[in-house]
Amino acid sequence: MSLYERIDRDVSAKPRETFEYLLVYAVCFVAMLFPSAIRRLVSWTEGKTARSERSIFGEARTMAANCAASSFMGM
Repeated sequence: MSLYERIDRDVSAKPRETFEYLLVYAVCFVAMLFPSAIRRLVSWTEGKTARSERSIFGEARTMAANCAASSFMGM
């Protein structure tokens, strides 16, 4: 039997679908929301009017996804 014909029936859920991933993602999102907001506030007070293409929540969501995914990688 080749590797391409093998079907695993007991495959565990993807990391993004598990409760642990969602819990770590929520904690990381809250933790990353503050630096995103502070970065935007500092740039606003310095008079930089160039807007970022992403919102504060978009930046926090991206950083939280990276944080949560890297927390499940074995090192």
